[in-house]
Amino acid sequence: MTCSTQRGIDIPGYEVKNEEEKDFQLDLLRKVLGSVQDHIVVIDRSMRIVMSNWKHCDSVPARDKQGHPYCYSCLMKRSTPCEPCYMLEVLTTGRCRKYEIEDPLDGKTKSVELSPILDEEHNVVMVVRHTKDVSERKNVERILKMRESQHAAVARLGQQGLSDGDLDSLMKEAVRLVALTLNVEYCRIMRQEKAGNTVMIAGVGWEDETKDSDIDAHIDDSSNILCYTLYSGEPAVVMDRETKDRFSGYSLLRDHGLVSGMDVLIGRKDRPFGTLSVHTAQSRVFTEDDIHFMQSVANVLAESINRRENEENLHRYTRVLESSTELKVLFTDILTHDLLNPANIIRGFTEELLIIEDDKDKIRLLDKVHSNNEKLIDMIESATKFIKLESVSDVKFQEQDIVPIIERAIRSLRDYIDKKGLTLVFNPVPGCVVHASPLMEEVFINLLSNAIKYSPEKEKIIVSIRDLGNEYRIQVTDFGSGISNQDKPMIFDRFKRADKGSVKGSGLGLAIVKRIIDLHKGKAGVDDNPLGRGSIFWVSLKKA
Repeated sequence: MTCSTQRGIDIPGYEVKNEEEKDFQLDLLRKVLGSVQDHIVVIDRSMRIVMSNWKHCDSVPARDKQGHPYCYSCLMKRSTPCEPCYMLEVLTTGRCRKYEIEDPLDGKTKSVELSPILDEEHNVVMVVRHTKDVSERKNVERILKMRESQHAAVARLGQQGLSDGDLDSLMKEAVRLVALTLNVEYCRIMRQEKAGNTVMIAGVGWEDETKDSDIDAHIDDSSNILCYTLYSGEPAVVMDRETKDRFSGYSLLRDHGLVSGMDVLIGRKDRPFGTLSVHTAQSRVFTEDDIHFMQSVANVLAESINRRENEENLHRYTRVLESSTELKVLFTDILTHDLLNPANIIRGFTEELLIIEDDKDKIRLLDKVHSNNEKLIDMIESATKFIKLESVSDVKFQEQDIVPIIERAIRSLRDYIDKKGLTLVFNPVPGCVVHASPLMEEVFINLLSNAIKYSPEKEKIIVSIRDLGNEYRIQVTDFGSGISNQDKPMIFDRFKRADKGSVKGSGLGLAIVKRIIDLHKGKAGVDDNPLGRGSIFWVSLKKA
């Protein structure tokens, strides 16, 4: 019902001439009110209900509908008018009033709109009270808001998990965010120990508990909620006082009066890390959304744990490989097949999800996954090339003009150059013949990639060739942040790069350049850009 004012209750275009026509008009008005699905009452200045579509208000007892009851006693279950009384406000001001209440008749959220009815002198004679049930909409809004907060929490943890941060910090942030998002008093992460015990490694609400308490539970207790999750691999949800009966393994839960809880598995069923759990002293019904949220957080933790374990294993494996040429070859095969193929599959699925996904939080998280996976692929490919170069013994050389090799490298990187809006200047000098192998193109691809990566957008990159008598010097000049003098001696070494806090990459690109140039018995180096900013990376090759 709108907030428009009316003069009386006449039907437009119909003149009332006698009582019969008045009765007809009132009967028509009652039919109109009866057809409206919302509850509508008409209240006079004495606050009595003079008309209503009562059939849409089953929560009012039949005896209260008889006669002309007071609006506050019939609709609000009060013996005196409401404080504040919006009816009096509308009767006094003649302006509409709209508000929401928790209806005392049925406990649902209702939207109430009060509209004045004016006589010919524009005095308020009655007020129409239109009540609409909005509890379902409010519940949907609450669920959407809850899902939004859960998605935001998972996205935040996902970003932190993809970074190189400390795992303990990630665990502490996880229990804090889960407790805050689900509004529970207790949250913790329990780790399964080899000895058969479970130990809390992060918790909210358990800060005052000591390691000697019952918080360490042995996993052979089948009535233990945590053990149920570890054994079955399925979430265990307790939403009433059966915590004290069905899952009696934690005396600590009983001591705290906890009656509702939920555990989910961190890791795979065959290789569990432990569980993520929440508990509360309130009688709580955990929804499917709550369970999915908890499992998503547990999955983020599991991926971060696996990633750090893989990194540690990779570092140990690398140290072993350095002492054995045979193992280096084996490691190259592992990189090429066992690691690169799954990474390329991840790339394909992630790019497909980015196309079809429209949720901003999920898109932001997918972007993180995609960029980190691209970094992983780049590291694998660079490491593979470098390891192969370490064992090269029979490189084939032939006389070649260096200009076409440089031009092929530029063409292969044209998309990246255009994407950053860079201007690449190359004025080739024909007839620059050197002894070169097929590996030489990789040198210029790496030097150009380095310049593209660290050049500001819409900047310039200059490629030039200098004739130094018995050799040619090929230079790639950029206008980026430059290289400090203390970093210059080490940037061509393996897994080293300048200013690690701001420079991305594996540290292998320039090492590959130096290794190939060494095989060609040439030189590689870096100088400051004499124009004031940026660097000049160069290689020198003997003339044919």
